[in-house]
Amino acid sequence: MHGDPGILCFQHCKREAKIFCFKLPKTCRLCGGDLETSELRIPPFRVPYPFISAKNVPCCVVIKPTTGNFLCNYRNSSDLHIGVTSSEGDVYEFDKEGLLTGKNEDWVECLAVPVVAKYDNTWKEFWDYTLQVVSTQEKWDCSRYHEENHNCYTFVLTFLRTLQLKELKSSLQNKMRFCMDFIIPRTRGAAKYIALFRILQKDGVCVQC
Repeated sequence: MHGDPGILCFQHCKREAKIFCFKLPKTCRLCGGDLETSELRIPPFRVPYPFISAKNVPCCVVIKPTTGNFLCNYRNSSDLHIGVTSSEGDVYEFDKEGLLTGKNEDWVECLAVPVVAKYDNTWKEFWDYTLQVVSTQEKWDCSRYHEENHNCYTFVLTFLRTLQLKELKSSLQNKMRFCMDFIIPRTRGAAKYIALFRILQKDGVCVQC
């Protein structure tokens, strides 16, 4: 599945109870009241979709499942693939095929991981220049790839270290620290959305009190 499935949230009879669905039901799951005629405490609103096309997040780190997509395939134990976007939103990534650029069709639903809060045109130029410098290094040849010791995370961390940003230094010590500081907070929020989506696929309506 691709694209925002359109999860709705509203409140009806109990102040703390949130009801989630894809389509507003005719009656309330909690009190049985007619939702077409009764007043809602909070009218239906669309739950923000956490995934985005890499093309729309320039100068950013992006992640996606190594296989499949987040909504249908992701589990807590799933391997994640990571890349970096240029100022034009083109993805730079490293895998067993070597360094790849511009394969944005594989990154239409990813999680954006911003590492810089604000940037101007000068910063964009520096970001792209650094990407070019790092990507031309011989160590990104496919023959150098190693699933555990020289992989996509190695490329991203090398790039970020080359930027020499003081505020990132402590987070770039190793893959584990980077994941704790940047990746896990993003995947934790996405996991809640994914769990809700799968409940709604099964039951149609979900109530959270």
